[in-house]
Amino acid sequence: MKVTEAFDLFIDEQLFRNNSPKTLIWYRENLGAFFRWLGADATLDDLTIFNYKAYCSYLLHEYEHNGKPLKSSSVNSHVRCVKAFYNFCIQEDLIPDFSRKLKTTKVHKTEKLPLDDEEINLLLQSFGDTVLERRNFCWVVLMCDSGLRRGEILSLIMKNVDLNHDFLLVTGKGCKQRFVPLGQLSHIALYDYISRYRSGAGGSDPVFVDRFGKPCNDNTIKQVFQKIKKRTGIDRLHPHLLRHTFATNYLCDGGDLETLRLILGHSDLQVTSMYLHLAQNKQLLQSKHRSHLDYMMNNERIDTNEKHTKVNQTDRRNLQLVNVDVRCRSFRKD
Repeated sequence: MKVTEAFDLFIDEQLFRNNSPKTLIWYRENLGAFFRWLGADATLDDLTIFNYKAYCSYLLHEYEHNGKPLKSSSVNSHVRCVKAFYNFCIQEDLIPDFSRKLKTTKVHKTEKLPLDDEEINLLLQSFGDTVLERRNFCWVVLMCDSGLRRGEILSLIMKNVDLNHDFLLVTGKGCKQRFVPLGQLSHIALYDYISRYRSGAGGSDPVFVDRFGKPCNDNTIKQVFQKIKKRTGIDRLHPHLLRHTFATNYLCDGGDLETLRLILGHSDLQVTSMYLHLAQNKQLLQSKHRSHLDYMMNNERIDTNEKHTKVNQTDRRNLQLVNVDVRCRSFRKD
C-alpha cells in the first residue's frame, strides 16, 4: 500500500473523530511535506524509524522556511503530525509497532518578553479613526485585555458578543467554546466599532470584516500587524505576544492560575503554568537589585541589622528540611 492511500484512511479517521477543519488542514500541509520528502512512490515499507529520524534531522538542519531555518519548537510541530500518522498506521496494523521509539526533538527555549506598560500605551495610541483603524484597535484590545487568539477573533460572530453583561462566547481550538470576560476598554472599543460600522449585521455574521464587507482572514491580521510593527517600532510585535502579555499581567495583578486557564481556553493547567514564569520574570525586572558591589564602589556601609540578616521562619524551616535530607542521604550511603 502507498503512503498516500494510508493517508486517505488517516483523514477518514480524523473526520470520524469530528476534528476541526483547521486540524485537517494542518495534517494535510505537514504530512504533504513529509510525503514529498519520502518520494512520490513511497509505500508503507518506507515508514521506518530510520526515515522518521532522518526527516527530523532534515527539518532541523536543512529545511528552510522563507529563507530561514525552523525553530526547534516549529520542528516539533511538524514532527508531532508525522508521529500521529505513524501511530495511526501502527494501530491499524499497517506497520510494525515501534511507537516507543517515536520521540520528538529537544526544544531550545528562549525567554519571552511581554510588552511593558509603555509599549502597550504606545500601541494603543497608534490608531486613527477610520473604520479599518477602529477595527484594528479592537483586535489589539481583545488580544491584550482578554487574551484572544488570532483565529478566535476571526471566528467571532455578532450573536456571541454580549455587551450588556460584558462577555464573549469564543470558539477556540478544537471548536471548543468558552466564555471570556470583557474589560471596560474592550467594551468601549467594541461598542464604538459595532454601533458605527456593524449595526446592520445579523447574529451569524462575523464581527470583523475587510473593506469590502467580507470576513477577514489570517493574512489580513498578519499584514495589519506588520504595519503596526513599523508604526510603533516594536520589532518583536506579533499577535500571540499580546496573548502572552495579557496572561502575564493577569497573574501579576493578582489573578489565579485556574481562572486564567479558563479564560485562555487551555485544557491542561500545565500549559497555563508557563505564565507563572513570565510573571516572575516581570516582577524580577521591575524590582531593584540589591547589589553588594554597588555598596562597595560607593563606600557605603552595608546595613547588617536584623531587618536584612534575619532568616524568616519559612526559610529556616526549608533549610532544616534540606539538612535533614542531606543527613538521610549520607546515612543511606554509610
